[in-house]
Amino acid sequence: MNLVSKLIPLAVAPFVLTTVVGTPQNATDKLEGKKIPAFSMKTTDGKTITDQTLKNKVVLVDFWATWCGPCKKASPLMQELHKKYASKGLVVIGASGMEDDSSAKPAANYKKEHKYTYTFTYNNDALMEKWGVKGIPQFVLIGKDGVVKETYFGYSDAIGKKMSAAVAAQMK
Repeated sequence: MNLVSKLIPLAVAPFVLTTVVGTPQNATDKLEGKKIPAFSMKTTDGKTITDQTLKNKVVLVDFWATWCGPCKKASPLMQELHKKYASKGLVVIGASGMEDDSSAKPAANYKKEHKYTYTFTYNNDALMEKWGVKGIPQFVLIGKDGVVKETYFGYSDAIGKKMSAAVAAQMK
């Protein structure tokens, strides 16, 4: 057996395993164009925010976890969007979930450590399930009318640019 024939199974194995076993498929795109379902989140500073308290605001929800590398790469963009548009009505929410510790502590410590000023919530596993979030990071952009405008799964510079453009369009 030559080297190529030994390497092909190794290269194909992850694809086959992923295809056979399956990867989590986010279903938040099914929310696009629809009114966001009623929700409630606890902030790390002890407040409760709901779909009603966010009425007439543009909302960007970032589902994330402290252990998630791509999630942490998205945080500076969330801060940048918050700083740029909060005075115009944008609410950025870092919605922590999928944590071993479901208390406010992991998200609050992360926020403090990085000096982020946007809103952080915790213990969002039930909300993630309700909205169809199966993997993170996952972003949901909600317009002032309460309708989901865009959803994004994963994080890259390209996704960050698309998300920034979509937020800018909502802020007009």
